[in-house]
Amino acid sequence: MNVMLEEFQSLQQSKAGGHLVNWRIFRRPEDADAHLGHIMLGEGQHVVGGRDIDSVGPCWWVGVMVDDLQRWGHHASINKHAQ
Repeated sequence: MNVMLEEFQSLQQSKAGGHLVNWRIFRRPEDADAHLGHIMLGEGQHVVGGRDIDSVGPCWWVGVMVDDLQRWGHHASINKHAQ
């Protein structure tokens, strides 16, 4: 498993920065790890993620952080997915 997914990193804290534009939440770490291999990044983008706990229980998340929101596009184009 990717080391990033073993570290506690609150999704709420990451969203506060405003540059997290696409993320998915998983209930099993192996699903989050498998998703990492399907992310295609553009210039100024990098993968972030970690493990967290929400009202349902433990979760793992993977997302894309962008350096420049203006280059990404309109704020309404930000996507999030949960499973």
